[in-house]
Amino acid sequence: MSNGAGEIGYADAMAELGDILAELERDDLDVDVLAERVRRAGELITLCRARIARAQADVEGIVTNLDSFAAVGEGEDSSES
Repeated sequence: MSNGAGEIGYADAMAELGDILAELERDDLDVDVLAERVRRAGELITLCRARIARAQADVEGIVTNLDSFAAVGEGEDSSES
């Protein structure tokens, strides 16, 4: 796992967020570490949201292309009759 939020995958980011959450729930978390862990969690959340948005846009684009392809195919079928 890398230090930069932009260099890790979604699954790794979610796993790291889980680790950070576990740290934050402990009573013995050093106050000096708290701000750094919260900052890192913010970076990871931003990364995950961006990945989800990109995946959603990709899926919507694929569905639109499939719908366009199907419409063209249906138009060809009706002209052959």
